[in-house]
Amino acid sequence: MATNIDVKESIYDEKSDFNIKKFKIGSVRIDRPIKTIDAKVVKKDDIEIIRNFSIPIFEYSKVVNLKAINNILRETNDIKIKKFFGFKTWMVNYPYIFTHTFTFNPYVEFENVDDISGYFYYYYDFSDPILLIPNIKIERYDIVTKKKIPIISIDDYIKFIKDVYHLLDYKNKKPIFVPISFRFGMNDIKKLAKYYIKNDFLCVWFDFEGSAITKPKISRIRAFVREYERAERLDDLVIYSTNIKREIISNLKSEKTPASDVLTPLTGSNLVGVNREPARPIGITLSNEERKELRKHKAREFDPSTYYYTKVAKNDSHTHDLFMRQSYNILFNSQLLDTEFRTQTEHLLERGELEEYITKKQMIKEYKRGELGKVLFHKKVKKITEWF
Repeated sequence: MATNIDVKESIYDEKSDFNIKKFKIGSVRIDRPIKTIDAKVVKKDDIEIIRNFSIPIFEYSKVVNLKAINNILRETNDIKIKKFFGFKTWMVNYPYIFTHTFTFNPYVEFENVDDISGYFYYYYDFSDPILLIPNIKIERYDIVTKKKIPIISIDDYIKFIKDVYHLLDYKNKKPIFVPISFRFGMNDIKKLAKYYIKNDFLCVWFDFEGSAITKPKISRIRAFVREYERAERLDDLVIYSTNIKREIISNLKSEKTPASDVLTPLTGSNLVGVNREPARPIGITLSNEERKELRKHKAREFDPSTYYYTKVAKNDSHTHDLFMRQSYNILFNSQLLDTEFRTQTEHLLERGELEEYITKKQMIKEYKRGELGKVLFHKKVKKITEWF
């Protein structure tokens, strides 16, 4: 039977949802928000950078369509199976986690979840020391009608969680994280929270599906978390957020772009996963020149003093060439983020608050005239009895 993560201690910022939770996943001790390493781009040659992470945890994020599921169920070649799950032998001594997002409704394509149980057996064996039940995209874009077509309802989504949890939980000792899609509206987000609380699901993963942390997302996260607070289960809740858009706005011509991923712990996350850019509409492809310009745009460095991603100076050819390498770019910026999460933690422990530290950041002050600072930090509302 799955066990929830045993949180030994919880420390909260009074005005934001930033929190420090101390717990273990497998043999790994977590005592602050941490950043995972993108297993999709990392190479064995990058081991020196990996060693700079205080807690190296690899994450392999993947959007999985129906064809991929059918192919893996038929596959007999071990090498191809490992490739599908992104597993590399040299990573065997590190925690390795999967975050999969389905693009189809299993109850439309199959009679029941048991028909694809083979996929989940692979999923269980490769993912260690925790399991994340796949998320499902709740809608798709129809290129013909140019309209969004529903993929799955909230009721089928809940049924999927229930069925997969039961499947993965057979003789299992790994904590199981249940998904949240922020494509759902506020009412469905609250419905999911109440279902999870009722079933004692205390490990949750937020799938941003390539979207940024913005005011509406923060509101939905807060609504979800408040349900756990009302049920007096907040101290037991562990949140893993991933597939976050790196920048709030990506402007190829701008020297600096506002960071989205650095805000993740301020929304309550204890584990911060990989970045993902929004999916391009089907049928729209980039030209070679457009791809080249996009690579140049992504050759940016996270600046912890401002919370902007800034262009690397072209006159520093060595650094510029390094940042043009995708693996180096992602790893180096992930390390900078992880270090900033440590700094956020230390500031809270030393000063007892985070608002002053965060709201002084240039990006927080400038983006939409300080909108993020206002929504991330909210005054504690006094109970009526506290006024007397």
